[in-house]
Amino acid sequence: MSIADEFEQVRSDPDPVRRGLRATELLTQCQRLAVELAELRKHAIEEAHRAGLSYTEIAERIGVTKSRVSQIVARPPSAMLQDE
Repeated sequence: MSIADEFEQVRSDPDPVRRGLRATELLTQCQRLAVELAELRKHAIEEAHRAGLSYTEIAERIGVTKSRVSQIVARPPSAMLQDE
């Protein structure tokens, strides 16, 4: 089931308690995924930099600013989520 389908299933559930419970469960899953994705992105940036790409080149290729790349590299992923 896609994430869009899961959202729609939550939206259309007539039971407010079950809807709230499922929303909480999905929020927890999404937060975990966001942290994991932030870590993957940070490691990918670090690996690309070690391979010889500048932060400017990396930023252009992944579609963010150079200052954002610098923030990603300097901060732990959980802290980065607050800015996104």
